[in-house]
Amino acid sequence: MTLPSKPLVEALLAMVQGAVPVTCPIYWAQAAASPGQTYAVFYPDTGTLSAFHRDLLNRGPDELRYQVTSVGQSPEQAAWVADRVAEALLSAVPTVAGRRVWPAIEEGSQPVRRDDESTGLFFATAQYLTRSDLP
Repeated sequence: MTLPSKPLVEALLAMVQGAVPVTCPIYWAQAAASPGQTYAVFYPDTGTLSAFHRDLLNRGPDELRYQVTSVGQSPEQAAWVADRVAEALLSAVPTVAGRRVWPAIEEGSQPVRRDDESTGLFFATAQYLTRSDLP
C-alpha cells in the first residue's frame, strides 16, 4: 500500500517556495491565469511502491516522481528558476509528519526552449524522484 502523496507534495512545494523570492510563485499542476514573469509548476504523480528497493519481507519505500517546469520571459530567467528549484530540492529534505523522507534525486532534464505554440515564454523541465517510507 502506498502512502498518500499529498502531504509529501505539499512539503516539497513549501520547501521550494521558501527558497525562491516571493516574486517567483511555485504552483501545483497549473499556473495562475497571470503568473508573472518567472514561475515554476510541479506536476507530481500519485506515487508507487519501489520496484527495486525492497527488503526481505518485500516491503519498499514509496516513490514520488514529479516534473518541474520552470518558466521565464527569457532563456536566462527560465534557467534561473530551474537552478533555484534544483538547488532547493537537492540541498534539503522536506519534513512530513510520520514519514521518513529520503533526499531527492534528479532523474533527467530538458534544455531551455521557447514555447512557440502557446505563450511564447521560455521553459525548462526537470524530472525528480523523492522516496519516503514509515520510520
